[in-house]
Amino acid sequence: MKETGKSLLIGSIGGGIFFLLDLPLAWMLGSMCIATVFAVRGVQMHVDATLRKVMTAVLGVMLGSSFSADTVQSLIGWSGGLLLLVLSIFLSMGVVYVFYRKFCNFDRITSYFSASPGGFNIMYEAGEAAGGDGRTIALVHATRILLLVMVIPLVFNYGLTFENTGNAVTHSIWGDPTQLKDYVLLALAGVVGYFGGTKLKLPAPHLMGPLVVVAALHVVDISSSEPPMILVYAAQLVIGTAIGLRFLGSSFREVRRIILISCVSTSLMMVVVVFLAYEATSLISVSIPGLVLALAPGGLAEMALVALALGIDVAFVSVMHVVRIMLIIALIPALYPVTQQAWRIKDRLFKGQPPA
Repeated sequence: MKETGKSLLIGSIGGGIFFLLDLPLAWMLGSMCIATVFAVRGVQMHVDATLRKVMTAVLGVMLGSSFSADTVQSLIGWSGGLLLLVLSIFLSMGVVYVFYRKFCNFDRITSYFSASPGGFNIMYEAGEAAGGDGRTIALVHATRILLLVMVIPLVFNYGLTFENTGNAVTHSIWGDPTQLKDYVLLALAGVVGYFGGTKLKLPAPHLMGPLVVVAALHVVDISSSEPPMILVYAAQLVIGTAIGLRFLGSSFREVRRIILISCVSTSLMMVVVVFLAYEATSLISVSIPGLVLALAPGGLAEMALVALALGIDVAFVSVMHVVRIMLIIALIPALYPVTQQAWRIKDRLFKGQPPA
């Protein structure tokens, strides 16, 4: 825990600076940036895994609080978004796979698992087990999340003008003492969801479990409260610092090259996302910013925090990212043998093709 305390203290310095500068998602972006710098410089840092899971559960409680009976009624209208999501996953993955192969000299396996628009841990494990370059796969995915979490809030906050489609998190930092019973209920729901999500083997269980339980309480109108903002800031700090620490053990030269590659590949993914969002907004009853956030190939917890902080279709974004992660985890590794067979057929037809 001593290492964790030191890491979070360093992260809080970055978060505090960003907070004073009035930047969006200050505690996550600031801690993420400073932790990345320290990690690349070789400073030994660590965030306790259990603490991160607990803070992820807090985020799940916060996201569950954004649901209501109206959300359930909206689910039917969101069905078109699911088709759009599937199209976005495979189209962006195909474009980025070609980029890695043609311009970055990645081998086929590394390109395939690096091109997945999500599922960081699963893609790393499956890709390395299949014979890919696990370090490259991990760095590409970590950089993709880092870039999206950094750029999207800044673009939406300063670069684009849009009408908020939800309520940004603006309630009291310490909460309302008169709602103590509701806070206790939310805490119990979070604990039940924390352990229940793991037991049921949900994707991102420590976020999904609390989200589902608290959402159910809000939908049936047993509770209408939200956690105090101080807990949300704490979750941002822990998650942001942990993202930065993914670069521990990486040299500056290695990180620089991967960042340059990932800047291009992430931009290609976002071009696909923005194009689909603009084309489909008239068919789906969701705003363009909401569709962009829902389709963006960032982490579930990270993109949910962005939606929460900016007040953009929070329930829709949360649901879509849950489905996105489930699809990616279920389909991408499962389709790898089929892809391998396609590579073999291609090699037979075009014998000049270099081996995988």
